[in-house]
Amino acid sequence: MNIFNMTALQIGQKIKNKEISCVEVINYFFNNITNKSNGYITFTKEYAFNKAKEIQKKIDNKENLSILAGVPISIKDNICTKGIKTTCASKMLKDYIPSYNATAFKRLEDAGAILVGKINMDEFAMGDTGTTSFFGGCKNPWDSTKSTGGSSSGCASSLAYNEAILTFGSDTGGSIRQPSAFCSVTGIKPTYGIVSRYGLIAFAPEFDQIGPMTKDALDCAKTLEIISGYDENDNTTIKNKNFKFIDENFNIKGLKIGVCKNFIEYSDKEIQIEILKSIDILKNMGAIIEEFNLDVIEYSMPTYQILSSAQSISNMARYDGIKYGYKPENIDCLEELCVKSRTDAFGVEVKKRIMFGNFILKNKDVENSYYKNAINAKNYIIKQFIDAFNKYDILLAPTTPKTATSFDDTTETDIFLTSANLTGIPSISIPCGFTKNNMPVGMQLIGNYLKDDLILNTAIQFQKSTDFHLKRPNIM
Repeated sequence: MNIFNMTALQIGQKIKNKEISCVEVINYFFNNITNKSNGYITFTKEYAFNKAKEIQKKIDNKENLSILAGVPISIKDNICTKGIKTTCASKMLKDYIPSYNATAFKRLEDAGAILVGKINMDEFAMGDTGTTSFFGGCKNPWDSTKSTGGSSSGCASSLAYNEAILTFGSDTGGSIRQPSAFCSVTGIKPTYGIVSRYGLIAFAPEFDQIGPMTKDALDCAKTLEIISGYDENDNTTIKNKNFKFIDENFNIKGLKIGVCKNFIEYSDKEIQIEILKSIDILKNMGAIIEEFNLDVIEYSMPTYQILSSAQSISNMARYDGIKYGYKPENIDCLEELCVKSRTDAFGVEVKKRIMFGNFILKNKDVENSYYKNAINAKNYIIKQFIDAFNKYDILLAPTTPKTATSFDDTTETDIFLTSANLTGIPSISIPCGFTKNNMPVGMQLIGNYLKDDLILNTAIQFQKSTDFHLKRPNIM
């Protein structure tokens, strides 16, 4: 029984049916994991076996547990786990061990899921190539010369390499959806406030959101049901404790989908071809398809870059060599300690964003010309989406304008993604085809505020009618 060929829900069902035990599942995982993708930073073998025995006892005693009880989970290494290293893929935090659990992880753990490892990422979630990690970059299983995307690079590459069952990462400006598209997995950025950010090491709190990355949309939906809900430790969470995202009677027929025509035209030819094929599939399933132009491409990336960099400097200021994190030796004064620790322990991408954020905010004239204009642009983008959702149930676009890029390609492949973070609305990336060179193409379904269920159920139905999400690369 190869558990890596199964979804999380399939494994959970087999555990529930007593076809396999929790301990057998965890044993199979660790006996067959090789970390070919460099997707993992830390493995939690002892913890996992102890937890498997504990969960199996509960199952044997017929306790009421989630369908994910006993299922191995792997989480991005910027999400805190009590007593287990949480490094943010940075030298600054390479030995940091939190004293508490992130709420999202705790809810999965309480449901019986078993942590098997912490996942590699771009340092402090800053990057879109999967290469800024202190622990080395991740490999794209479809072509090792191409980027995995970022910053949730390890989540996507380990799933595609068949070395993870269920993962969750964080998305600040496309960090779940871009690597999902590049590696042909399914990933959702939920509505802002559905999932608690407590225990997520912050990059830009106004945009950060935890979300699942899985083998299919059904796993995504079930995981999101478990981790969603109000959390008194995060006052931005929505006061609803009963989110339900799976509707077994859902039908795409009559669903009005607005296709972002200018997004498609901006994309490479092979991306266009696969997206148009997927639109035809949805049309044949009964969806009402209309093309329209969403006028945000020009504004979304610069707006996001300005606002996220401005927010990031407040979060990075805490790493000063005094309270925690990397501490250089033989330092004579506090100023030297701060400068030396940050110089030695931050990578190039983190330093670049700190410098840009300070540039934006330090000079009042610059602030007036950039930061305030970015706020105005954000409000304009929000209005564009409000107008679109007055006409359509769902918006459809390519996830990225290109397939996985080479490491020296400077194309902004998250240009279609940042708007969902700026507006706080949900967006899911699902596999929808392959190019002639067998590189995956992702399709993005964007929902209105709190319409996560609508895009998830549409994705589930699309995947019932297609097999793109089932295909795996030929891994040597």
